[in-house]
Amino acid sequence: MIRKQIYIAPEHEAKLKRLAQSAGRSEAEIIREALEAIPEEIDPIYNLLMKKGLIVKQEITVTREESERIHQEYLAMIGNKQFSLSQAVLEERARQI
Repeated sequence: MIRKQIYIAPEHEAKLKRLAQSAGRSEAEIIREALEAIPEEIDPIYNLLMKKGLIVKQEITVTREESERIHQEYLAMIGNKQFSLSQAVLEERARQI
């Protein structure tokens, strides 16, 4: 792991603390998971696939309230279980089969 020092707004710090506490995880884990969830749109391979029409960018607009509701449902679903984002995706796919 590489240590990073960052600056965030007070409201982001408060949200980060709430998310970490409600998930029973560290603030660093929450930040890492958020980074994993962000698509790498500047990646040349990603851009090439988009230009070829093999990847379609979806525009999703969610209100803050809807986002919070979805997050609370997610936390209720996982409880205090700790796993990586990739594990969550695999479990979700397994449930859909």
